[in-house]
Amino acid sequence: MSRRRIALVAPYPPAGERHGGHSGVASYTANLAHGLVEHGLDVTVVAPRLEGDPPSFADGEVMVRRAYELGRRALPGAARTLASVGADVVHLQWELFLYGGPRSIPGLFPALMSMRRNAAPLVTTMHQVVDPADIDRAYTRLHRIGAPPTVAKAGISSLQHAISSASAATVVHEEAFKNVVPSATVIPHGVEHAVPVHREQARSALGLDEGFVVLCFGFLAPYKGLETVLDAALIANRSVQVVVAGGEHPRMTGSTGFGEVLRARYGGAARFTGWVPDDDVARWFGAADVAVFPYPKPFSSSGVLALALAHGTPVLLSPGLARCAGAPSVLVAEMEPARLAEQLELLARKPAALDELRRWTQILASGRRWPAVAARHADLYQEVLDVERHPRWSLRAG
Repeated sequence: MSRRRIALVAPYPPAGERHGGHSGVASYTANLAHGLVEHGLDVTVVAPRLEGDPPSFADGEVMVRRAYELGRRALPGAARTLASVGADVVHLQWELFLYGGPRSIPGLFPALMSMRRNAAPLVTTMHQVVDPADIDRAYTRLHRIGAPPTVAKAGISSLQHAISSASAATVVHEEAFKNVVPSATVIPHGVEHAVPVHREQARSALGLDEGFVVLCFGFLAPYKGLETVLDAALIANRSVQVVVAGGEHPRMTGSTGFGEVLRARYGGAARFTGWVPDDDVARWFGAADVAVFPYPKPFSSSGVLALALAHGTPVLLSPGLARCAGAPSVLVAEMEPARLAEQLELLARKPAALDELRRWTQILASGRRWPAVAARHADLYQEVLDVERHPRWSLRAG
């Protein structure tokens, strides 16, 4: 019997890389694609064009076709390309500005209609789930959305409804997101198998001393709550060194970039590395004593959290992210700067407390490894195909 053919519509890292690209969804897609191949599926990724990459190439057994430009025509272009792929299931990776910012949004609706007319059923992963009730002036200001809150609320609500309605199955990463998309299937963000880098070796390569290193990793954006950690860095004693490792979020670049604002305000209290090369990712997680994720209001699962779990770096999560991820209370970070500074100083001087944090971090990672996550996707694809063949059946949400 021929192998099932899966087409993933998503960004993809540059050829030869696993963590590159303009969004963490790119590395997510690469991990999912390779996991599906290991489960006997044939995978083609329909990805945006990328300067320096060929129009098509093989990444191991994964075929990558760079078929469209980011922007207004991105998703319609992807939908047209699908006709020549001949997939049994199409799997769209979705995030609000993933395909070229606000100007890409209008293209979603005709693309969904085209994909729905396709003979292959559509599965969509919503990497970002926003409760419309949370959208107010503070939300639009935080996320730099130019529309009034009432318009943004109606627009995001209609987008999420359109995706769910057009998809044979909708995937979210955390149980909490089912409050917004009740019919969704919950499959957690996958955690890679990573080879740890020895702490001393990593620190030597990165120019770090023996102080207690607190890592904030990933694109710099205002919704991540980085100011709380940086304000704590201003208060904490000199044994605590905060490192902000990551470049400007693609949506925040320019003369008023968010990263530039942070460096101007906190450059004397923390080390800002800028963009991190793929080869240095493991070094930073190996060198760090703890990784902090201070998201005030999570609306997506954190790919960077998955990286920290993969490398075994102890984590501290904001209360909101901990609730969303189902993390134990011992992993919750204090989100008031003075109290967070005290919490970090305590971990710096008490190795037993840090060991306890590491143990619970390992427990959180269990069950989220990519082979298990890919297997759950493969099962979902089969269930969707079964329902297509037997219209009286229904897909189980869960």
